[in-house]
Amino acid sequence: MSPATAKMVNGEAAAEKSRRWQKLIRPELNTILFLILSFVISSFLTPYFTDIEFLLNSTSLYVEFGLIALVLTLVMIAGEIDLSVAASMTFVACVTAQLFHHGVRMEWALVIGIVFGAILGAINGLLVTKTGLTSLIVTIGTMALYRGLAQVLIGDNSLGNFPDWFVGIDKRYIFDVIPVPFLLFIVMAVVMEAILRLTFFGRQIYAIGTNSEAAKYSAVNTNKVKMILFTLVGLVAGIAGILSMSRLEIARYNIGLGGELDIITIVLLGGTSINGGSGSITGTFMSFFILMILRTGMLLANVKRFDQLAIIGAVLIFAMIVSNLLNSFTASKG
Repeated sequence: MSPATAKMVNGEAAAEKSRRWQKLIRPELNTILFLILSFVISSFLTPYFTDIEFLLNSTSLYVEFGLIALVLTLVMIAGEIDLSVAASMTFVACVTAQLFHHGVRMEWALVIGIVFGAILGAINGLLVTKTGLTSLIVTIGTMALYRGLAQVLIGDNSLGNFPDWFVGIDKRYIFDVIPVPFLLFIVMAVVMEAILRLTFFGRQIYAIGTNSEAAKYSAVNTNKVKMILFTLVGLVAGIAGILSMSRLEIARYNIGLGGELDIITIVLLGGTSINGGSGSITGTFMSFFILMILRTGMLLANVKRFDQLAIIGAVLIFAMIVSNLLNSFTASKG
């Protein structure tokens, strides 16, 4: 065998070895490990974590964040971020509640509220695509703006007294087992996975996140794709706001306060890269349960709210460190 042939064979062997390691050590592996760990730890806190019915009911407490995280996954794969999603959710709830209390039929108020959420997302998209500002800066600003406007709209009051058919969606079940909000989360996950994996639009999202300039030269309208994504995440934030109203039976300006951390934690724990170009709905779907288990476990253990935020932040940092180590290990095997 000639030296050139031997070099080529060795190169192909190294590439095949790298592909094997990449298949073995996927971002979702990190998520699965954290999911198992969080379940084991929480099971020691309370025996309720071995009860499937309890776990299914617990999903309703956080499903609003899970729905937003699914769509935010697409946004972050495209290399952008939206920190205003929880504020948008709250703003939509306050607007919808005010419309109802000013005589608008609840059915129409809900439709207007969801459309209003899409408009809030579109505003973010326009600011990002037309001003040249980064989405991080834009959505930090709109996060404060939307929540501030929500407080101006209803003050420190709580708005409630909604129709009976609207409230208590978390207490309604499919087959007397699956909460309706959780079923909605499953359906949304399937739809987002199909968009991301089976459509040309999904391939455009990955292309933009991998290399935005190269995507432009490949005839991808990057601004249009980003506008659609920001509008979509705003739309889903609006739906989440409606769900929160039904579950809590009130609307307040401080509902979902700090939810941005939970939502972004779900996305990043699911293996989506903060730099864009990689990620999956499957990972986000699994990491939702990590957050749900951790939050529920800390709630049952009477951990204070700010201590919970510190723990969630520490989990996120630890997850990012583990992810980087796995990536470095995979690269070294290549």
